[in-house]
Amino acid sequence: MESTFFSDMAEDFKQLFETMEGYDIKIYAGDDSQEIHAHSLVLRARSPYFRGALSSEWVKKEKGYFLFKKPNVSAQVFKIILKWVYCGIVDLREYEGPEILKILIASDELGLQKLIDFIQKFLIDNRDDFLRQDPVGMLYIITRHLGFVSLKRFCLETICSDPDILFKSKKYLTLEEDVLILILKYDELLIDEIELWDCLIKWGIEQKPKLSNDVKKFSDKDFKTLEERLHNCIPLIRFHEISMKDYYLKIRPFRKIISEELEDDILRCYMVPDAKPAHNKFPPRKIAIDSLLINKNVTLLFASWIDKQQNTYYSDNEKKIPYKFELLFRCSRDGNSAYTFHQKCDNQGATIVIAKIQNSEQLVGGYAPLDWNSSNSYKNTYDSFLFSMNNKNNISGATIGRVYQNYHCAIFCHSGYGPTFGAGNDLYCPNSNNNWSRNPSSYNISIPSSFIVSDWESVDADIGQSKSPGSLGQGHANVKNWTVVYTIHAMRARKGFAIFFQNFQNSNLYIYWVC
Repeated sequence: MESTFFSDMAEDFKQLFETMEGYDIKIYAGDDSQEIHAHSLVLRARSPYFRGALSSEWVKKEKGYFLFKKPNVSAQVFKIILKWVYCGIVDLREYEGPEILKILIASDELGLQKLIDFIQKFLIDNRDDFLRQDPVGMLYIITRHLGFVSLKRFCLETICSDPDILFKSKKYLTLEEDVLILILKYDELLIDEIELWDCLIKWGIEQKPKLSNDVKKFSDKDFKTLEERLHNCIPLIRFHEISMKDYYLKIRPFRKIISEELEDDILRCYMVPDAKPAHNKFPPRKIAIDSLLINKNVTLLFASWIDKQQNTYYSDNEKKIPYKFELLFRCSRDGNSAYTFHQKCDNQGATIVIAKIQNSEQLVGGYAPLDWNSSNSYKNTYDSFLFSMNNKNNISGATIGRVYQNYHCAIFCHSGYGPTFGAGNDLYCPNSNNNWSRNPSSYNISIPSSFIVSDWESVDADIGQSKSPGSLGQGHANVKNWTVVYTIHAMRARKGFAIFFQNFQNSNLYIYWVC
């Protein structure tokens, strides 16, 4: 039988690391050239960098010792890496983000891929504040080191979901052009296109030599300079996502840096209904949704229902969804009291409530186009609806039930209740109680008559019997979680809705979802 003695071997190598007995390499690390000792055989076996270097003719040897100079790696960092090379031991908890990044960069130079992967995971899991502290520095590192795949993905996804990390920092003005282009290309970048244009213009102005912040003072030479700086970036702006008003106020003053062909294309898209851009053929930036329950396809379905269109209206026609989503309330995060619900969601405009039934992927909920409040009274509307779908990833069988009677009782606002629909009530969320219920009255849809709502993490609540997934009707169901998810801002006026949205804009009101 084969036996292994890894622990003994590890202990021997640890002792060798501590004593460096019989060393044959001298490494001069850092700016101060601090001397560090090592064994060529160990480094050859563990590091592709040293394996290649020690086999080449350029390595210097003196009095039987190999000599290496590494002024770009501090002695402290080199000792940490050598401990991993000899002993397989590294404890990153002792160090802050900047120090860990130095270890990561040095590991990359030495070709220590397993250590690179470990450090990336540690940074992502335990030191994610480093990105917020120095987003520009991090972007520079991940774009200059191709091996940092996981870290690059994490940084870009984080910045795309929260662009303020980068663009609210004055350091973004020092971004290299290629890094800025990388950010602009991302469909997932969650920022209004006109804000992105403003940031781009500011970046161009701040490059050396700095231009005036007042475009009215620009000379023809200044416009030419700015165009040259932004020549590779302007094609990445999705002008068809910018309103005509913003175009006139914020882009037209810089029209001299935009080609005649592009300007003509932009104006054509404004003036010709359903015209598609001939230039800058990028799709609308993707919707990212802070939800545990729904995805983009569900929001497209909701948008179609709200606009009283066919289920596939937005997805089939590749139209931009005219709403912006913002999280308002989530039961698993905020608790299930009626007080908290009203505190966060009253007077916020239209809302959608989504509940997930335990032990299935089934979602049920309702849309309220009017404000929630604590008036203890009904609200009348024909525009609200209830819905049900078996699975967020397969919405083909989703059903909607609109108000067909008792429209004057479509929405019930009560300080002691959560979101409640219909006279019966058709969908009822009690105060600080997991038992939701349904008593058909106003809406033409069949959904379970009783729900058990629990915290997202407490999905094991053993309450009553449950219907099988996809079976709607009388019975009981356990609801994993319910979430009031999004403030939905109207993004643009559309044919047939221009007056509606204009009224909202004039009074500084918005459209809101709750998911």
